Amino acid sequence: MMRDMALSFKIPNEYGKYLNDLIEPIPFDKYWWSIDNDEIHLLDNDEFINEFLFKEEERIIQGEKLYNIAKTNTYYLIFVTLRAFSKEETVEAVRTYKQFLESDCQIALGVYDCSYVMFWCKSDQLISKMYSYAVSKGYEDVEYINEEDLLKEIYYIE
Repeated sequence: MMRDMALSFKIPNEYGKYLNDLIEPIPFDKYWWSIDNDEIHLLDNDEFINEFLFKEEERIIQGEKLYNIAKTNTYYLIFVTLRAFSKEETVEAVRTYKQFLESDCQIALGVYDCSYVMFWCKSDQLISKMYSYAVSKGYEDVEYINEEDLLKEIYYIE
């Protein structure tokens, strides 16, 4: 039987702290996170300030720092790709599910077009926890994706 190894769902298309919300159920501090393909605009007093949430030098950061940045700012999330690795030395580009399985990447999280979320994870418990969390937050179209469909390379995290 193929296992559910991923989720897809939609978050609200509005500014706030949605990245913080997305990593809240994850043991984020256990990982080194790579940040790619990000466009997350900072806001101050509900006004765009022409700055991004992550600086260019912040491409690989520890989980605690990721969480603090996501929690202490207000922003408009257009897109981002986050990948969690157990060690900084093992960080690599992972795009397909096959690459994900063959790598040290434990979690891949992509947000596209302000609201579409793709979540891959090697932990069955965390997939289940994230599903319940997404439903409890009122996110739309929360669905499991099974490993068979992931291996067909229908889904990517860019």
